[in-house]
This record gives sequence, structure tokens and C-alpha cells, in this order.
Amino acid sequence: MREPSIEELAFLSNTRAAALTQSDGTMTWLCLPGFASPAVFANLLGTSSNGFWRLGPAPYTTTSLESRRRYIGDSLAVEYTWDTGSGVLEVTDFLPAPDATGYAPATVVRVATCRSGVVRLASSFRPRPGYGSLTPTMRYIGHGTPRLRVTGGDETYWLDAPRHTVKPDGSASCDVPLKAGQSLVFALTFTRTGTPAPDQLAGTTVLEETQRYWTRWASTCTYTGAHREAVLRSALTLKGLCDLDGAAIAAPTTSLPAPVGGVRNWDYRYTWPRDTAWMMQALLSLGYTEEPTAYRAWLTTHVDPDALRPLYGLGGGPVPAEEPQPHLRGYRNSKPVRIGNAATEQHQLDVYGELADLLAQMDDAGIPPCPAADDLLLGLALKAEQLWEQPDDGMWESRGTPRRYVSSLVWAWVALDRAASVLGRHGAADQKTLLRLAATAETIHAEVCARGYDEERNTFTQYLDGRDLDASLLHIVRVGFLPPDDKRVIGTIEAIERELGAGGGMLLRYPTRPDAADNVDGLSGHEGAFLATAFWMVEALAQIGRNADAGELFDRLLAVRSDLGLLAEQYDPAEGTHLGNYPQGLSHDGLIRAALAIAAASTGPAADGQAALAAAER
Repeated sequence: MREPSIEELAFLSNTRAAALTQSDGTMTWLCLPGFASPAVFANLLGTSSNGFWRLGPAPYTTTSLESRRRYIGDSLAVEYTWDTGSGVLEVTDFLPAPDATGYAPATVVRVATCRSGVVRLASSFRPRPGYGSLTPTMRYIGHGTPRLRVTGGDETYWLDAPRHTVKPDGSASCDVPLKAGQSLVFALTFTRTGTPAPDQLAGTTVLEETQRYWTRWASTCTYTGAHREAVLRSALTLKGLCDLDGAAIAAPTTSLPAPVGGVRNWDYRYTWPRDTAWMMQALLSLGYTEEPTAYRAWLTTHVDPDALRPLYGLGGGPVPAEEPQPHLRGYRNSKPVRIGNAATEQHQLDVYGELADLLAQMDDAGIPPCPAADDLLLGLALKAEQLWEQPDDGMWESRGTPRRYVSSLVWAWVALDRAASVLGRHGAADQKTLLRLAATAETIHAEVCARGYDEERNTFTQYLDGRDLDASLLHIVRVGFLPPDDKRVIGTIEAIERELGAGGGMLLRYPTRPDAADNVDGLSGHEGAFLATAFWMVEALAQIGRNADAGELFDRLLAVRSDLGLLAEQYDPAEGTHLGNYPQGLSHDGLIRAALAIAAASTGPAADGQAALAAAER
């Protein structure tokens, strides 16, 4: 079976689970009932023997046939169209949206329709529960319209579809003629083994309800500026990464490599408070308040500042221990494939600041205060005050020696600064505490400016008393640590452009070298360009008045999106391919922020001439 490029994949979600399909109609990744559940189709990380489901024109009609595909309107339902020569076949894939009570069935639906002429529809169904490790038993159950029951371990799936021929190897297939106007519905539903069979869905009705759900949600976006279509598609992608219980995943996949053949393969199907805070800020900036409010409730329920973890399970519990899956060869033979994530044990100082920044932005947006959120904000600030002088693992989750990262210290400053401001407004802390927090923030600020700044090169550095750069330093201007016309801000942006450029306007997160001992992250080899950091550069350029440069870079970044408007974690400028887990929340958050920064710069007093003035003042 052909191995797809990462950008070829389409993303399906119902804010509870996710699937990925490729352009030939093959579902190559499906996790039910939740984002982090074991995949029943894991072909993406292995071979066809690890599970897939292809639905499309019969194979003998597709020698050189290519599909056209699109998201249907402002939704996460994907429509594929093939012109077979004898007729036109359309297949629509989707996960049914939540109902009014918040219930979303653990089902994926595929609706096949002959739009004209005559076509032959083929289904090739090879489920493999347990991340492709189990060959299931398959048996038709019931009378009248029997259902195919697929059981592997504690996972059972029910296929409601035209009758398939079941084969001894644990696969099934069907080949059905369709005339113009005829439709067939295929639905696969998850249950726990031993529980009752699920209700059957009315596929076309559920499709209409799902389209209405996404269209209603999209219609409330308040952004009306340039590139609105791209911004809205990124917002829909972020919504698709949100979980109904309030948190959000970083990406719906594990172990898509960055780079191919390397060891930087991680499981992103959990919630990182940092990533989720940024994603919620992006949604809030577009007028969405429901998701940030739900996340605030999730935080006050599950997060203890005295025991803050870098990542959590979506239910608020711990993330599984990191384990390799040797039965999976990895995407394009990139091993290991990992389930779980060891970063959950790290100390990452920046997280206190990112959560505090979100709570402050929600307050600025007029979302009603919440006593539990004020308690959380105070706890985050007090813990940052306690820990800021200790080395940490940084926002990039270094697996090397802990250091005093400048970006971590900047975000610790944010935690104290935002807490002093918001809690002061709310009267939620005593004056003595507020003054102490403000004083500690000033101390951190002075430390960063004294030891995290290389005066000779006019740039901030990756960690105190170091020389390497880090793209996360671009946040210095975002969070207001220094004003955009400060020579140190402008110098840092220029140094990152110069020293971390990866070609095509792309940026590395930080320098990497062949030997792990020489890399700050403790890993060997290099990685691709990190897409979010390129969007951070757009944002920073707009903030310092380099509007033309910001707009040009933004257009170049928009051009690397997939045909469906999706972005992975990283990009290889030389190969022109996406790398890493997909779609990546941080990349889409970055796109939204960049578009908003350009819009703000184009309507405000900033202009390219200001950059020249700032340079002259240096």
C-alpha cells in the first residue's frame, strides 16, 4: 500500500476522537472512543497489516485515478470525488458531532453517493485493534439487516454497511454497483467488549446535523480581516483538537517523525497546559468564549499549582509511561513508535506564565471572574516565585541537562506580572503579597536583562550566560517584557532571522548538531523547521513595524499548508514536505496570531518607517 505524505492526510474530529484519511479514500488512522485510545487503523505508522479501511472506486477502475477533495463548507466533514469514466463517485467522511447534551457517539461514518452515471464502489476493511497488534474475530450478528461484529481484546467494533465478505485473515470486503442518485452508508462504532450493541445511526441525517454543528460554530467567528478563510480553517482545526471535557490535545497522532528516520518521535495525544493555553487565547481573540471558559473550569478542577505537570491526560490524570511499540515499523521506517510521553515528569517553569497569561486575557475580555480561577492564578504566581531561580527543562522539553532558559524566566515574569495585576483588580490577594510578587517580577526582569542578553551581538540568548539562540525569545515582545521599539528586541529578532533561518522563511527552534552531547536537548541529529516559530516571526515583525516583511513571510507560510489548509508541527524546506505530528495545534495557533498581528499593524500607526527609526536610535 502506498505510503502517504503527511500533508496528504485529512483530519476528522468530533471533539472527542479523531481520524486521518488519505487522498485515495484510505482511512489510515482511527482512535475510538477518544483521542488517546488505541488505534484500530494504524497503517499510518506501520503497514497494511496494522489496519486500514479503504472506501472508493473499485481498484480495477483506479489505475491512474485521482480524487478531488474538500472540507464541506466550514466543517470537518471531508468530501472525496472521483470521475471514474463511467460515472462520478462521491464519498463523505465524518465523525458525528456532539448533540445538545454534549454526547458524541464513538462512530465514524462514510457516505458513498453516485452523482452521475454508474460506478462500482469497493470497501476494503482490515481492522486491527490495539494499535495494529491484534487480529480480530469477525462475525455477523442479528437477522434482517445483520451487523458485522469485530472483536479484539477489550475492543469491539460494529460495522453497519452493505454486507461484506469476511475472510479468514480478519479482513472483509465488498464491491457494490451504484447508479446515479444512489447512496450507501457505512458506519463503524466502538463499544467495550461484552457491552450491548450500539444503536444504528441514520447516516445522511447525522451528516446534516454534523454540518449544521460546525457551520453554527464557525459563524460566530468575529474576525473579518485579511486571510479570513485561512484563519477560520485554523480555528476549526483548533476546535477539532478540543475535547468535550474542556482540555485540548496538541495533535491527534503519535510518532510522526521530525525528521524522517530520526528518533524525535513523540506522542502528542495529550493536553499540554502551555499549548492549550495558547490555543484558547487564539480562539478567544476570534470571539470564542465557550472553549476558554470550559478550559478554565478544567484547570480549576484538575491542576494543582504545587504539583503542576507539563502534560495531562484529557481526564486530568497522569499520562501513560512512554513505551515503544516494536510491532510498528514507524512512518517511513522512523523508529521508535512511542505510546505515552516521558515529558510528564519534567520541570517546565514557563507553564506557570502561560496559564496566568490566559487567565489575565480572559479577564481583559470581560469573561466574569471566578474565585477558583483567582485561587489558581495566585497559586501559579506563588509557585513561580518559589521556583524561578532553579534550572528547568524548558518549553521544548529538553532531555538534556536542565538550564536556566531565558524564555522560562520571561514566562515566570509573566506569571508574577499578570497575577499582581488581575488579583489586584479583583481584591483577591492582600497588598503585601501583591507588592512582593511585583518586586520579584522586577528582580527576574533584571536578571534576564543582565545575564540573558549578549550585548556584543545585541541579542537575548537561549539560557543565562549562554550564546546560542532560541526562537522562543520572540515571545519577549509578545508578552510585553520589553517594548517593540527596544533595541534589544529588534536585535534579537534580527539575530534569530540570521542564525536560525532554515530557508524559505522557515526557522529552527534552536541550533542542533550531529552529536547528542553537543545538543542542548540531549538528542542526536537535527530536526525540521518548526512551523509555529515561523509564524511567531511574522507576529514579531509586525509588532516592530516591519509590516511588508511580515506580510511576505505570512504569504510564504500560507503556501505550505495542505490543500485542506492543515499544518504539521514542522516542515522540510528542501523536500517541501511536512514533518511531525499532524495537524499541530501550535502551528494553527501561530497562524491565527500572525494574521491578527498583521491586521493590527496595518490599521494602527505602525509602519515600515518605524523600523528604520528604531534602527537609527540604536
